Amino acid sequence: MNAQLGFARQQSGEAAFSFEELFYSRTDDRGVIRAGNDVFQRISGFDWAELIGAPHRIVRHPDTPRAVFRILWDALKKGNPMGAYVKNRTKSGEFYWVFAVVLPVEDGYLSVRIKPSSPLFERVRGYYESFSERERVEKIELEQGADELRGLAAASGFSSYTSFMAFALGQELAARDVRLRRPVDGRTGMLVEMNEALEKATREQVGLLRSFEALQSIPNNMRIVASRLEPSGGPVSAISENYKASSLVISDRLRSFVAGKGNLCDQMSREVARALFLLGCGRVIAEMNRNFAHVRPVEGIDWEVERELLARLESSCAAMARDAMLQAAELATALNRASAEIRRQMLGLDTIRVLGRVECGRMRDTNGGLSATIDQLDSFHADIKARLEAIMRLSEVIGTAMTNYLRVELR
Repeated sequence: MNAQLGFARQQSGEAAFSFEELFYSRTDDRGVIRAGNDVFQRISGFDWAELIGAPHRIVRHPDTPRAVFRILWDALKKGNPMGAYVKNRTKSGEFYWVFAVVLPVEDGYLSVRIKPSSPLFERVRGYYESFSERERVEKIELEQGADELRGLAAASGFSSYTSFMAFALGQELAARDVRLRRPVDGRTGMLVEMNEALEKATREQVGLLRSFEALQSIPNNMRIVASRLEPSGGPVSAISENYKASSLVISDRLRSFVAGKGNLCDQMSREVARALFLLGCGRVIAEMNRNFAHVRPVEGIDWEVERELLARLESSCAAMARDAMLQAAELATALNRASAEIRRQMLGLDTIRVLGRVECGRMRDTNGGLSATIDQLDSFHADIKARLEAIMRLSEVIGTAMTNYLRVELR
């Protein structure tokens, strides 16, 4: 790597630019270019006269799946910022990769782009190659493709595509600092820590719900066993009915905070993702604005207007991120309390489970499968308790990290 400019080894046909260089462009609400910086103009290979007034898709490369832009535009039209890995092409036919941070602004959109280099980027680059080919060959519809990308994010443990992009932005900023041999940025480290905790919490939530859903079949198995072991209304039958009634109460409570649209876990995940992404945006925008301190005049671009716009965006991102963090911290506390309450309710199920184990011992010679059923209960209970405790720990990590971040930011 070039120590000064931070160049990475280029692929064949790839346009070279350094990690310290940032791309900037601003469009109207139709995607027509209204402004850009010298990096964008130089790497794209177009003259300013060819760029200003041209649609931004002038640099679009067919290897970037169309579904990526569908998700991007869906977010922007709702007034939300979004990120994306994008492969672009130059006027001469070369290509270049960027991670784009895109934000809605008055009468249009603004984008600042960095050079990606994280391990996540390598995985995404490989996925894009195969997915864009599938889009063309299979003629995948835009919404279908967007759903597939969202599904990829969910399968990777992210609660939303925004959460996935927040994680990606944190990874790319950290990797960029390493490439440029910058001191470790404490704020970026906090972002990565929070996002990793969020990713783990999401996985625990999914596992928790699956374990509890699997648990619901066990009372039925106990009733079947009871029908072979005792007269109707015997102790095993009573235990199975009590267990079923109690587990249904817990199941309803569980679904209220880990399943369904707008549940507590989902709300927290989205607020965390929004906060993290906005904080990352703010950092990129601030650096872009510093780069505008020394620029050459370009006909049709008022640099003072661009600087003022970036300054307003930086302040706006910081304010919205603080609001999202405060909300997420409150939700993390609520999630912790809800997890603790369900853990307490599990103690009631444990009591019923112990009664089942007692009956199993009493029928030791003729248990007819009751022992295996109780063993299943033991296993599921242990798994559920472990996941609840993990969610509680991770909620505390997220809440504490956000509080610490806010404390640093407000100094």
